[in-house]
Amino acid sequence: MSLTFTYRARAASGEIVAGTMRSLDRAAALAALRERRLVPSELRSATGAFSLPRFFRRSPARERLAFFRAYAALEDAGIDFSTAFSLLSEQARSPRFRDALSAIRSDVERGGEKLWKAMSHRPDEFTDLEVAMVAAGEEAGNRAEIFDRIAHFLERDARFRKQLSAALFYPAIVVCTAAAVTFYLLFVVVPQFANLFASFNVRSSPVLDTLLFLRSASSSPQTLLLAALCALAGFATLLFFAQTPAGAMALDRARLGLPLIGAMLRKAAVARLSRVLATLLESGVNQLRALEVATPVAESPVFAAALELARQRVAVGACATLDEALALTGVFEPMAIGFVRVGSQAGDVPGMLLKICEYYEEDVESLATVIPTLAQTIVTLGLGVVVAFIVYVVYVPLTTLATSVR
Repeated sequence: MSLTFTYRARAASGEIVAGTMRSLDRAAALAALRERRLVPSELRSATGAFSLPRFFRRSPARERLAFFRAYAALEDAGIDFSTAFSLLSEQARSPRFRDALSAIRSDVERGGEKLWKAMSHRPDEFTDLEVAMVAAGEEAGNRAEIFDRIAHFLERDARFRKQLSAALFYPAIVVCTAAAVTFYLLFVVVPQFANLFASFNVRSSPVLDTLLFLRSASSSPQTLLLAALCALAGFATLLFFAQTPAGAMALDRARLGLPLIGAMLRKAAVARLSRVLATLLESGVNQLRALEVATPVAESPVFAAALELARQRVAVGACATLDEALALTGVFEPMAIGFVRVGSQAGDVPGMLLKICEYYEEDVESLATVIPTLAQTIVTLGLGVVVAFIVYVVYVPLTTLATSVR
């Protein structure tokens, strides 16, 4: 397992460069820096048991999008590499990304490395997908076209993510609001009626007594402290469990198994993977390398494990075609496998993968319009049940009170 290191070093020209790199251990990281003619002044491991996921540490997609789009335009205009990277470094929004571009320029110009190799040393700035596509572009001699294709992919991916987030955000807000209203009714409104009944010496119902007992128990400092400790311990346990392979797989299966939302997440994962694989294959990346790069891009342990299994079966010759390997995983739907099979027979797998992406993105759009309405209906019915329950709890003592007043 490779580790991620952050470093700060001095180049042969005296320039200070900083960035991140992957290596097996600290000694291997130091050796890699020496090979690049860098003298490190600081080298720290950025990998830990509770480290943040890489997509939280990585530079924002909009900054990388601006970089790829601008570099494609500059190279098309005939501007040389050194001038282009100098201009892009100056317009970088964050100091970290500016340092990364300066370090890449130093590695290419002074270290003699390929651009994709210099980018691969900085996993916190560039994804495996972007590095693999740049490598294919350099081998094919169409780097500007590949950079433009990466920018187009990032634009589509960002648009799709926003749509998916918007579809899930509204139901979450509705559910949280409904929970707050329910809590207010049960623990604030109902006790006020209980005080009214007590002032008139009206006997309350057993259900109302139970609610009052729960309110009294939950409002004590000891109970609140115990609840906070239990919540903290539960969160820490869940976090630790989620960082284990078995835990991440179990939580992802539970997430994908949710009614309606799970179906949308599965279709979104298939659409994203299809677009990634199509983009890589169109860029000249071979099939095995494309599957390897797409595995972490899945952002789903279930789909990542399925892709890795398919890649291994294709690599050892256990499966002759990609559709056969995907079918044996049991994760992908027959529709997607059928598209890939037709693409293999017609010799146009990238084209069929794009068809899969378009088909599933349309399905996600349809579900995205249904889920908010369905969530609002379910929550409204739930609130109706809660209100009916409160009316029932209050009605019996209220009837007794009305009779006694008469």
